[in-house]
Amino acid sequence: MLIRNNFLTLISLLFYLQSIYSQDTFLRIYPSAHEKSIYSIIETDDNYLFLCGSINLNQGNYNRTGTMSKLTSTGELVASRNYNYSGGNSNYAKIITASTTGFFYLLGSRDSVSNNQTISKVILQRIDDEMNTIDLLEFGPWPDYNNMAWDFEVIGDSIAYILSILVHQNTGAYNYLILRADLTSGNFEYYIPEDNIVKAASGFIIDEINNLLKVNYRIFNSSIYPWNPVAKISYDLSNIEVVMPDNEFFSQTKISIKNETAYLLSGAFIDDYTNQRDLGIAEYNLQDSLMKQVRLPGGIDTITYPGSGRKNILVTSDYIWVMGWYNCLASMSPCQNESTYIMLNKLTHDLELIEQIFYGGDGVYDPNDIIETSDHHIVVAGDFFNNLAVPFNCHFDPFILKVNNEGLIVNSQSHDLPVAQEAIVFPNPGHDYLQVKLAVQHKTATLELFDLNGRSVSFVEIKADMQQVNTSTLSAGIYPYRITANNQLIGVGKWVKE
Repeated sequence: MLIRNNFLTLISLLFYLQSIYSQDTFLRIYPSAHEKSIYSIIETDDNYLFLCGSINLNQGNYNRTGTMSKLTSTGELVASRNYNYSGGNSNYAKIITASTTGFFYLLGSRDSVSNNQTISKVILQRIDDEMNTIDLLEFGPWPDYNNMAWDFEVIGDSIAYILSILVHQNTGAYNYLILRADLTSGNFEYYIPEDNIVKAASGFIIDEINNLLKVNYRIFNSSIYPWNPVAKISYDLSNIEVVMPDNEFFSQTKISIKNETAYLLSGAFIDDYTNQRDLGIAEYNLQDSLMKQVRLPGGIDTITYPGSGRKNILVTSDYIWVMGWYNCLASMSPCQNESTYIMLNKLTHDLELIEQIFYGGDGVYDPNDIIETSDHHIVVAGDFFNNLAVPFNCHFDPFILKVNNEGLIVNSQSHDLPVAQEAIVFPNPGHDYLQVKLAVQHKTATLELFDLNGRSVSFVEIKADMQQVNTSTLSAGIYPYRITANNQLIGVGKWVKE
């Protein structure tokens, strides 16, 4: 009995310590009175975190305003500021650092209504380290489209390339727009594909060797894979070539520069006979030839996507990190009733998978962005909601995950208590069975379930990376669990049987 009670105390202690101490690594949720989504995060020169997104000031209606926040390196909220615009909806999509110390570029979009028509514009602000607007440029309008700014890069503080997602106001068809803006004069030009292919942009990179933009998008009217072309667009937007990189990805991919001679795509593989979709990554040279393709282990009855944001690939000097949104529904609906996990896959630069680590599982986590800080920590930003709330309420709040360069959350007062999972249990809540997913670095483990009095009610040996456990004889309730491998605790939590 003493051992069981000590285990339950340990679980409580882990989360208690995480919540009360300021620590360099953490997983923290930021409750808001209004629904708030975070799309982009950066580190400032003085080691603060800036993040941006949108906030819904009128719950239940589409009435969104761009928002940004400033956090300390330990996750303490310093200040927030919303875009001062009363003419319609607005949104902040991405923030990047300017070449001048203490200044940042903030991309967004806004709309207004005139003569029964929505007028959409792209906005690009320069802000200082107190989130004050120094200057603002606007581009547009596009009266036939709802124009959602999505991604951008700035070259030499003089030219900005901006990628937008367009939705036609009459047909609802998706398309993309690439905008080239002169930040000195405010002049701009743009390119919109003139075809009938429905496409949704996911991101772009700049190929400095060949002076090209490479826009990655998904097409919707193809009956066979792949569905993820890359448009190669010259700097002056005059020459366009569309290529179809060889891969086996099903859903919309994410694109990232690897180095001067290669780029990466990440997406979900699909099993044609089941709903299983597993995250993967592929490497290409600048001529778009496939160099290597890797499937990252997922599991039966679960789906892994590369998140809902612009980026899920992070290349550091030590590793390549591939971020996943684990255990989500096939529809990719954020408002699902099963808990999800943030999954980080740690790979070598040769795309060899070293290990997998999971975070969350106590609600629905939807990751949107991933960065490396100056002290080599990894930071993930996204949205969270409590799927067990009664009554059910799909209210999203921001979350920030910050881990060390090995992927661990380590309390600053007790470095031997990592709050990271190398084995997880789902669905949660569940009914007559649960599944145990072992990270790739573990081949076997043991699962033990306890009642709320600390008594062991089930002990199971896990002999596969994904194993189903029968729980039909258990009564409805809450069951703390622990998963061990090689005499180490690799997973703890609470499983709910409905």
